[in-house]
Amino acid sequence: MNNIGLIGKFISNSQMPDLMRKLGNEFETPIKYSLFDFSQKKNVNLKNIVNNFKKKKFLGIGVTYPYKEKILEVVQSFGKEVDLTKASNTLIFGNEIVARNTDFLGFVKSLEFHFKNELKNILVIGGGGVGRAVCFGLAEFGVEKIYLMEKDLNKSNKLINELRNQSINCISLKIRDLIEVQGDLEGIVNCTPIGHNSSLGNPLPQLLTSKNQWVYDVVYTPAKTDFLRTAERKNSMIIYGVDLFIFQGIEAYILFTNQNKNRNNIYKQINEIRTYYLKKLVY
Repeated sequence: MNNIGLIGKFISNSQMPDLMRKLGNEFETPIKYSLFDFSQKKNVNLKNIVNNFKKKKFLGIGVTYPYKEKILEVVQSFGKEVDLTKASNTLIFGNEIVARNTDFLGFVKSLEFHFKNELKNILVIGGGGVGRAVCFGLAEFGVEKIYLMEKDLNKSNKLINELRNQSINCISLKIRDLIEVQGDLEGIVNCTPIGHNSSLGNPLPQLLTSKNQWVYDVVYTPAKTDFLRTAERKNSMIIYGVDLFIFQGIEAYILFTNQNKNRNNIYKQINEIRTYYLKKLVY
């Protein structure tokens, strides 16, 4: 049995164990995927936790909120996307611990699934771990301009500078300036935890979308957040966080089990996998 874990807060409703089991059974790599929820712990020693997993012969672990940036302090090697995003949600154990970012890899895959043309003006709400992955993922896909809305000024400035160093056009957007640009936005991505079962609400109730715009929420528990419901009432195209869950989960499975040779066969099942989880979590 191949052991994999997921560490984070408020992850009890994660569907990742189910996805990993399904992929493992289909491609003959039986997986036991366990959740380790630290919601009730104030102080978490990530180095000790990671070392314990490694001693127990885990293939690796998934890492979610709020540890995606801090986890880099305990790893020795980084995938190129981690060098870009400065965040990781996947650790692969071997002779050394390798940090990868399947939020970035999976987000790009989800964009390729939904869109054929390069993107223009996109608003990203939140510049934390997943927000960083989304911004660099948008750039990888060919976005023209990113508007970043992040209330932490230091975090916002740091990310914008890093994006600009990669020749990515990104500017900070304040709520008071939203009305001036919202009609020019092609898409909006919520990268905050607001809307999650543990933090219900709408991250940007002031936003008025239209049928010509798409709205993507990275939150998938619940799948249909207040943010998406509001956009749906305006006839905007909505993209569920279920997609990011699926695509980043597939990328993580490939990394954990060294299944890159099977990549094409795995993605041949993407429509079936999406239908299964959309029916389970949305409809």
